[in-house]
Amino acid sequence: MARPLLDRIADWRERRPDQPAIDSGGRVITYDELHRSARRVAGKLRRAGVTRDVLVPLWLERSPELVVAALGALLAGGAYVGMDVQDPPGRVAQILADCAAPVVLTTRRLAGSLPAGHGTAVFVEDLVADESVEEPDGPGGAPDDLCYVTFTSGSTGAPKGVLVEHRGVAELVAWHIEKFAVRPGDRMPTMARPSFDGWGLEVWPCLAGGATLCLADNRLPESPQDMVDWLRDERITVGFFTTVLATQLLDARWPRDGVFRAMLLGGEKLHAPPRIRPKFALYNVYGPTETTMLATCGEITADAPADTPPPIGSPLPGLRAHVLDENRRPVPDGESGELHLSGIQVARGYLNRPELTERKFLPDTEHPRERMYATGDIVRRRPDGQLEFLGRNDSQIKLRGFRIEPGEIEAAMLELPGVTGAAVVVHETPGQDGAPLRRLVGYWTGAGDGSDSEHLGKLLAAAVPSYLLPHPLVRLDALPLTPHGKTDRPALAARPLDQPTEQNGGFRNDVERVLAEVWAKVLGLAAVGRADSFFDLGGDSILAMRAAAEARRRGVRLVAEDFFETDILHELAQSLLESIATRTGREGR
Repeated sequence: MARPLLDRIADWRERRPDQPAIDSGGRVITYDELHRSARRVAGKLRRAGVTRDVLVPLWLERSPELVVAALGALLAGGAYVGMDVQDPPGRVAQILADCAAPVVLTTRRLAGSLPAGHGTAVFVEDLVADESVEEPDGPGGAPDDLCYVTFTSGSTGAPKGVLVEHRGVAELVAWHIEKFAVRPGDRMPTMARPSFDGWGLEVWPCLAGGATLCLADNRLPESPQDMVDWLRDERITVGFFTTVLATQLLDARWPRDGVFRAMLLGGEKLHAPPRIRPKFALYNVYGPTETTMLATCGEITADAPADTPPPIGSPLPGLRAHVLDENRRPVPDGESGELHLSGIQVARGYLNRPELTERKFLPDTEHPRERMYATGDIVRRRPDGQLEFLGRNDSQIKLRGFRIEPGEIEAAMLELPGVTGAAVVVHETPGQDGAPLRRLVGYWTGAGDGSDSEHLGKLLAAAVPSYLLPHPLVRLDALPLTPHGKTDRPALAARPLDQPTEQNGGFRNDVERVLAEVWAKVLGLAAVGRADSFFDLGGDSILAMRAAAEARRRGVRLVAEDFFETDILHELAQSLLESIATRTGREGR
């Protein structure tokens, strides 16, 4: 069995106490400082009743305090629960109620946004500064104890928590450190949301390997090139990125003399190898939350066929891949079947969901003491043993690195006033780089007309996280049905969306016209109008970076953050014109 995570981190405190563990914009925290701060948090948690398998929600933004809090929860013997402070209050309350936690780790600044009645708020910054807090004896975290819980989209309408044990994390960390030669002197980025299990993939192999964790600014970079420049300036050596972001970064200019040596990309299907071959190693990785972050890995070699999706690789040590038919019998190599994964990294199950756990975590007939997780992903095994991802056997969606259950969104839509039917699908349009542009589209039936969709969209935004919001919402008289009476999702996905047109008499200035041309190019649309919303048309934060970079190339001074002030085209153009006028006035004085 692999060496425990906490033992590995503690070793670096003993061997290299002054080694930088965290670098957050020049704010450096050494391994000794990290460990002492985390042990103070652990001491407070122990006195509050946190022991093995007790959950500790983290109501924190990406920051050094987030890392300290997570490590402190583990040292106390508990399990951390990463949360997203941008999630709507109703969903947050659901998660906290499911956790039934005695305390929630947060900061004084964020505590006011925490729903009441779900555990005592404990302020991390106070514990870090209080040297009188009694530290607990010894590290927590036996192999069979819980390490963390990640909540994912749930098909029944409520998020579900995945219970991951220390032994799985230890195995994943050991593989990562050896595979990518993580060592002191390495610098690795963390950019994921705390609620995403990929956050642990960024953090724990880094700290267990004695490397330095570099925190990206919470603000959006102005372009993929700016992010590449940040990676260069921070001397990043190894990093994990979602597939969508990685494909953008690979099109940017990388320094010839850079130290970056390995990129892992995953979270969504990679449709083709990069057009420009990087000088560093590139790995396509795959892993459901239920198998401790990652399950397979495959290097994308220079001779990979340009028109074929790269395979997702082969299982990590300690995991076994079974490709089974609908009767759970093995299929021959080359034939498609559902991927089942078994081994030490398979999660314990779902929090408070015994029936779902029993349905998805099955006995491994080849290894009676172990279970295998039925992923729902359809794959086939190639002659070289690598797995090709083909799709899903249900309606689950992978989009921008997130796992999305349409059922959760549809359940929230059915709670909206006047809505009697709901369906959510992915629409694809050709992208400028060959990869399809994918966006969630919601269809609804009920009282009212299409003009009510905007109002319903605002209500839905208060009920589900931003990554679950469909854009646009489209009213239909009736949802199409299959001969068996079920919603015909392929018919909805193939349904053409109304293309926006120039509104209110056409564009009123050159900035509006440039923005419309840029949005149409980036979003793969025929036309964009003055009153259109970037995000309603299918934009996201990654596409906002691309749009901002393209606009600047055309002479419009736009940054990605501007989209979060307003994403209505004519309002954004007016804001940019006012900024130009203000800047010109200052320069003229």
